[in-house]
Amino acid sequence: RRVRKAVVSTQSTGKRFINDEDYNINDMNDFIKDATEKEKVTTPYALQVLFSAIANSGDWASQETVGDEFYQELKQYIPLFAAIVKSPKMQLEFINKIQEFCYDNINFLGTFNKTIFILYNGNVIEEDAIIGWYYNHHSQKGKREFLTRMEKMVHWLENAEEEESDEEDDE
Repeated sequence: RRVRKAVVSTQSTGKRFINDEDYNINDMNDFIKDATEKEKVTTPYALQVLFSAIANSGDWASQETVGDEFYQELKQYIPLFAAIVKSPKMQLEFINKIQEFCYDNINFLGTFNKTIFILYNGNVIEEDAIIGWYYNHHSQKGKREFLTRMEKMVHWLENAEEEESDEEDDE
C-alpha cells in the first residue's frame, strides 16, 4: 500500500513531502512516530494532517458528495491509524479532528458517521470513545449536525454493551 501525497509541517524541517514512490505505510508510521517523539508535531496534529491528506487525495475531494472510493482508500490506512491512536484520549482527539475536518469541508459532512464506523470496525476507535465523544467530548463545530448523525450508532453501541452485559450475567 502506498501513501498518497501528504505534507507534514514540522518546526525544524518546514514542509516535507511524502510521495507514493518513496513511502509505504510502515515508513509513514516511522516518520510520524519519529516526528511526535522529537516533538516536531503533536500526535493529534499528525493525525489531522494524515486524515486530511487521505481525504484530499482522490477525485472525491472535489465532488459534491463523497463516494465509496474514499472509504476504500480510508480502509487501507487502518493499520497506520491503529498504530498511532493507542489511548482513549487520543481516540477522542481523533474523532474531534475528523469532526472538524468534515465541518470545514462541507462535501465530507455526510461521511462522518461511516468514517467513524469504519475506524470502529478496524479497532482504531473503541465504543467507549465514541460514546464519550457523543455525550461529553465533541467539538462545538457543527455539534448538533454530528450528534444527530451519530445518534443511531451510539444507540446501537449502548444496546450492544447492555446485551453483552446481560449475556455475562446469565453465565
